[in-house]
Amino acid sequence: MAAPKALVALSGGVDSAVAAILMQEQGYDLIGVTMRLWPKSRCCDEKDIEDAAEVCAQLNIPYQVLDYREAFRQQVVDVFVAEYQAGRTPNPCARCNQFLKFDALLEEGKKLGATILGTGHYARLQETPSGMALLRGEDAAKDQSYFLFALNAGLLPQLRFPVGEMNKDAVRAIARRHGLPVAAKQDSQDICFVPDGDYRRFLADYAGLDMEQEGEMVDSSGQVIGHHSGTLNFTVGQRKGLGGGSGQPRYVLALDPVRNQVRVGSENELYQPQAYLQDCNWLTPLSASDEHPVTVKLRYRSPPEPGLLLLKEDGHAEIRFHEAQRAITPGQAAVCYQGEHLIGGGWISSAHGV
Repeated sequence: MAAPKALVALSGGVDSAVAAILMQEQGYDLIGVTMRLWPKSRCCDEKDIEDAAEVCAQLNIPYQVLDYREAFRQQVVDVFVAEYQAGRTPNPCARCNQFLKFDALLEEGKKLGATILGTGHYARLQETPSGMALLRGEDAAKDQSYFLFALNAGLLPQLRFPVGEMNKDAVRAIARRHGLPVAAKQDSQDICFVPDGDYRRFLADYAGLDMEQEGEMVDSSGQVIGHHSGTLNFTVGQRKGLGGGSGQPRYVLALDPVRNQVRVGSENELYQPQAYLQDCNWLTPLSASDEHPVTVKLRYRSPPEPGLLLLKEDGHAEIRFHEAQRAITPGQAAVCYQGEHLIGGGWISSAHGV
């Protein structure tokens, strides 16, 4: 019987390289692929492509580089810019997984006769009576399930996350044992297409945006209390750059790019008991008439917080937290779990009503 053919997505890092080793040991007939996404990036740049090619040569598997630069620009980078212009703080990594990476690679696999896709994500899959479930990675410090909330549930049976049951030390140990050149390679951080981490400079250089559009700074009642340097320079929860002259620290509560206003207030005002979501995606069937107990991550590195999930019409939802949460930020993802199971999530539209 012929070995099942599978694509393995290689970023040039150690996690995806070890994923390839494990899938090869499990009997898959592998094809290594790397998506070329952006000219200068922290992920899948020319050095990463060289490293991925070397790994494939060492494992004796074929390797291809797929040019997705234009699709990445349209579906991820330009949306990143538009979100900031709309007063939101985007999450491009989750969006890349939602709109580009997994769908595109599975389609490429079909052309090559491969119906399975493996990646180096720290997440797990589990068969359940209601279908395939997505779980947190075994290593809590490396768990990447947050970024996978928007995957199409129908794709889960075609995916493989071989390192999801492992911690990082074990992954590096396998890479060293096999003599891989990427065994000690550092992980990429931050936004891959903003290699210096300065999103303001990127917005100015790439999109030509005017970052210095002075406008009104208002308090929570709408009273003008000063001026700001431009809404693009701020995000909810920010304190830096708001100036002095106040008896207590000020924080950004909300952005209104239409009025060119930054609303500020005390730290206490940053705390809200609910979040409203749009463009939700659910990986498990949920009743629209029930309140669903969940834990919710509002950012990748934030701890999960307990609350109740209520489904609304047209892909919207509301989360009512047991305790008020700090700096609920429009544009970020709110990702819901029940135990270890990721049940889905949505994009935060507001903490004050849809």
